Amino acid sequence: MSVGRVLALSLLLLAIATLGCKRDLGECNLTGTTSDGTEIDGPAAFDVAYRITDGMPMYEGQALVQSTCGDGAFCHAPGAKGGDRFGAPAGMNFDVSLVCNGDVAGCQTNPPYDDRVQRLNGEQNNIRNWAEGMIQEMRAGAMPPGEAGRRVRNNTPWLRPDQSELPSIDSAEAQEIVRNWLACDAPAIGRTETPPTDADQLQPCGASDEEVICVYSGPAADLPDPNWNDIYWTIMFTQCVSCHGPANDNVDSNPDNPFGDEIPGGASPAALAVLDLSGSNTTDTTNWAEDSYPAVVNASASTAGSCAGQGLVVEVSNSDDSIMVEKMRGEQTCGGEMPLGGLLPQPLVDVVAEWVDLGAPLD
Repeated sequence: MSVGRVLALSLLLLAIATLGCKRDLGECNLTGTTSDGTEIDGPAAFDVAYRITDGMPMYEGQALVQSTCGDGAFCHAPGAKGGDRFGAPAGMNFDVSLVCNGDVAGCQTNPPYDDRVQRLNGEQNNIRNWAEGMIQEMRAGAMPPGEAGRRVRNNTPWLRPDQSELPSIDSAEAQEIVRNWLACDAPAIGRTETPPTDADQLQPCGASDEEVICVYSGPAADLPDPNWNDIYWTIMFTQCVSCHGPANDNVDSNPDNPFGDEIPGGASPAALAVLDLSGSNTTDTTNWAEDSYPAVVNASASTAGSCAGQGLVVEVSNSDDSIMVEKMRGEQTCGGEMPLGGLLPQPLVDVVAEWVDLGAPLD
């Protein structure tokens, strides 16, 4: 067993001993094998998946809960307020996003690394406390809540190492993954780094961390070219429009939609009031990149948000003073980081900064 898994197993056994057995959650399969090496059928809590857009790793149960229960922006996200919670009680937060994308020294952003670790630990405890209710609500189809839940959750695909896609939370397979993950006390990958070689992808990081489980990132999609059209479809549409777009139940006729025929949006009315990254055609997203360009480039921060009067969303040829780039770097002086579900890998942020410094071309 790897060093990373030994550390994770030790932490989980301590937590399980402290919290006691959760009778309603069934058996816990941590590693997929018994102590004598016999394989166990079904999902294992340490099974790793990665986000197709950037290779970010999470345990399968962690990924399903994060992408469907809040993803930093809606329902059970700590930052979701009022209507953005869609009925989720205040304080019932389940945010298991990574605390750091890179080495610890490079993650001393706002908030500092130790505060991020404390946030993750607190959210895991929330999940442990509500675990039985969570799985019951999922099985009843009430979490995420029906049509509203399907509309706001992040539909960016998560892949397993064999390239198969994680199932939808509506399926019995996904609910069994979450049940087992909860029964095993909700282990969470907390940090990732770029692997030194392809063979290291999705393996424990070389540098140990006593508080946080670190796993190297998985295969990532090709980086976008430094133009708005590529950046929009690689980053904005997949990571940002769910919050910065209106609710939309239409079937998309755009054949290049990375989500198939689903149109994201509606996760955060508050975020939409600040910045709309959607387009004018509500049944065809083909021109959404071009439509949203004026809302970003040389556009003043909205008076509806906390960055009002602080500068431009994107200041052409000046990435250091562009609010959007500051937020992507975690160096914002107003509001929160972007995207709220966790900072993007540095190579993606670098492409956005390069695009701005090149004059923010549309194509």
